[in-house]
Formats: sequence, C-alpha cells, structure tokens
Amino acid sequence: MKKIRLFTNVFIVAAMVVFTGCTKTEDEEQQAPAPAAQSTDSTEHEVVTIVREFLKAIDGGDYDHAIGLGTPNEFRREGLVEVNEAFDFANIGITEAFVGDKNAAVLINSVSGPSGTGQFGYSLVKSGNPWLIRDVDWLPDNEAVEKWLTGFKGVEPNAKHVAGRN
Repeated sequence: MKKIRLFTNVFIVAAMVVFTGCTKTEDEEQQAPAPAAQSTDSTEHEVVTIVREFLKAIDGGDYDHAIGLGTPNEFRREGLVEVNEAFDFANIGITEAFVGDKNAAVLINSVSGPSGTGQFGYSLVKSGNPWLIRDVDWLPDNEAVEKWLTGFKGVEPNAKHVAGRN
C-alpha cells in the first residue's frame, strides 16, 4: 500500500477548504519567529532540538534550512510554504519524544489548520551522526496519536522517553 504523506494530504484539504485569516502576511513572514519555537532547555535531547529547529525554520520562512533537516527528497519548498500558510508553528511545544537505537518519535501539541485541530508526529532516523526528520504524520485525534505511538514502540520497543509526560 502506497503511503500518503502528510504534506500531500494537507495540500489537498487546503485546496478544498475555503478559509480566511489563515495565511500569513508578508510582514509576519519577515518577522523573527516567536521564542516559543526555540529550545529553552540546553539539556534537551537532540531529536527535540531538531524538531524545534525545523518548526522555527518553517515559521520563519527558511525553507532551505528546514529541507536540510530532513532525509533526502523528503520535503519540497512549495510544500513547506503551503504548510506554513496553513498552520501557525510559532507557539508549538513538544508533548512527547522517544528515542530508540535508530529511530525517534516526536509529537507536538495541538495545532489548528484547514482540516481542523490535530497534532503532528515527527519520525526521525539516525543518519550517521545527525538525526534527520524522515516523515511527518498528521494525527487528527487521540486515537491516531495512540496508534502512531504504538507503531513507533513496535519498531523501537526499548526506546527511551526523553520529553513530555511519563
């Protein structure tokens, strides 16, 4: 079964749903992102820092940097621009993060978008020294979040909890 990527789904929904007030103005895009997207804890795990950096880059319009934080050919500039227009990543927090030997999972708090409110789950893979974002999933409800986390724990049963609630 061919996996449908999050960004493709968001674009289809965004194209079908007419919404107002969700796009950023040029002035907002040129402003520095809100500090909430930045790490305040110098001891946080690298995967949490990478996801924060990715969101900060998208929110600030630094799409080349965001693309560089992903696995090769995972993200396209056009897709990131559309996601930036549809979602406000300025005040995102990390709710859960798990790290295994070769894979990690990072879940952000709820965000509103064109298809409703949900969470994004970021799957990371260890690629040499750095961790890279391998995939992003839209998780529209608690059931989807639990299924996503259970799937990750099936791949990395000994993963350590590094952020969020225990």
